[in-house]
Amino acid sequence: MQLAEDVDALAYDTAFWLVGYEEPGVYELKDLGDIGADLSRKLRALAIITLLTTGDSDKFCHNLIRSGRVREHYLTRMRQQPGQADHHLASARVDPLLDALAAGDVELAHRIAWISPRTWEPQREYEDDFCYAQILHRLIHGVQSPAVYQPFIDQFENALKGQPSERLAVVKALVQRSQADFDLAFEALLDARRKDILSAIKRAQMEDPIVLAGRQVFIEGLALLRLAERQGLQTAPDYLYCPSLARRPMRTPVPTEPDAP
Repeated sequence: MQLAEDVDALAYDTAFWLVGYEEPGVYELKDLGDIGADLSRKLRALAIITLLTTGDSDKFCHNLIRSGRVREHYLTRMRQQPGQADHHLASARVDPLLDALAAGDVELAHRIAWISPRTWEPQREYEDDFCYAQILHRLIHGVQSPAVYQPFIDQFENALKGQPSERLAVVKALVQRSQADFDLAFEALLDARRKDILSAIKRAQMEDPIVLAGRQVFIEGLALLRLAERQGLQTAPDYLYCPSLARRPMRTPVPTEPDAP
């Protein structure tokens, strides 16, 4: 497998950046967003590559949780020094949140959601992405009243201007705790993911390890399956891009030091 050749280099690279990311004074505040986003992408890819090449679901979870912690650290630092105008300071930057959720670390996801921005930032995020994030946050917090979600669902629909959205359909089904609607919406989301991958291949998207890994395992899908189960819905063991191996509960805690490749 091509990805097996990339795991060592990616592991050493992410370990190098992780060592300094949370150390005071190593990086300036203005650089934390860019560095953190890049580090999360690499950790996500490393998680997937490790899972596919070794079958180690614990290391898969460890690296996804590290990605979530990177985002948590960034948001905490930004809260300590308010008034920062940073591109990454928007609730729509949900990938590390989804990493934590996919790994089963709901407490970490809860903390990220709690300290994430709560107002729409038009210069930093699309309105529909903001609404999606806000709905996810409330699902993570365990809010059950549909009335709490409705303003965001309405805003989401208005922002789409009549265009379909698999994400919207999924979160509406989660809010309503509708098994039939969730089953249909989630399959549509997976099919949309499949089409996106085929389109990227057709247009000759540059295929680095991060891109290749992302085509194999759908972290967002795994996170949504976690939320579905928290909402009392039934899920199948395996789905396209969401294998059962990636859904195993973590058995060992995240080590203090990064995992060896």
